[in-house]
Amino acid sequence: MMKRKAGNALASIAVWLMAVIFMAPLLLVVINSFKTKGEIMTSAIAMPETLYMENFRTILTDDHFGISFLFSIGIVTVTTSLTVLVAAVTGYALARWESFLCRILVVIIMSTLFVPFQVYMVALIVVVRDIGLINHIAGLVMVYIALGMPVPIFLCRSYCVGMSREIEEAAVIDGCSKGKMVWIIVLPLMKPILATVAVLNALWVWGEFLVAFLVYGNGKPMTLPLSQRYFYGTYSNQWNLILTNFLISSIPVVLFYILMQKHIIKGVAAGAVKG
Repeated sequence: MMKRKAGNALASIAVWLMAVIFMAPLLLVVINSFKTKGEIMTSAIAMPETLYMENFRTILTDDHFGISFLFSIGIVTVTTSLTVLVAAVTGYALARWESFLCRILVVIIMSTLFVPFQVYMVALIVVVRDIGLINHIAGLVMVYIALGMPVPIFLCRSYCVGMSREIEEAAVIDGCSKGKMVWIIVLPLMKPILATVAVLNALWVWGEFLVAFLVYGNGKPMTLPLSQRYFYGTYSNQWNLILTNFLISSIPVVLFYILMQKHIIKGVAAGAVKG
């Protein structure tokens, strides 16, 4: 009993320690968002002398922020919708297609998860440039969909493997076409895992910087992460505005995650168990 209590205490301490480590950067962002640039340069870890709200007014009234905010919402909506649709159909097809070739395709798709982005980064940019989609919205969306596809396909396939086939077979017997059966029967049954895929993809695309910088570059309008470059100068950086921009930009995605976290846990658990 004593060993069990000691083990639980150590586990609790470890959990709280990890929570502090992960929350410390966010806490510093919040604290420094209410400081002037001079206060930040003096001490980044000290509490603000007063709640300096001018940073928030500057960001919220800036035209670049409003346009970038709406543009990011559009990019996230389009990318997530297409990712969910393609992953759902592909995952279902791989789950129902029982052959050696299917297993090979699954291995190939999953193997891309183990290849660092930096390995094929240059080749990716060259391909996008050669097809004329550098600094173009379509190029950014296509790359986001391609890079974000392996995990959604894996989750959807794992979920579909555990789905009963009786309803599908009954629909086909009643004269329902394969495409119609997938649309009106299979996709509604996949709702938990599709919600998980949508949330994970939206969270990633919303805060992604590197791919947007390499593929979209100086295209207009910019995504929210790219728009922060306006506050970086050659000789000085406006850290108060940079951190405030980051804080405001994080609020929608944090709220979205809090509202949808039950779908993430439920969907990932279901896909893992059924796979």
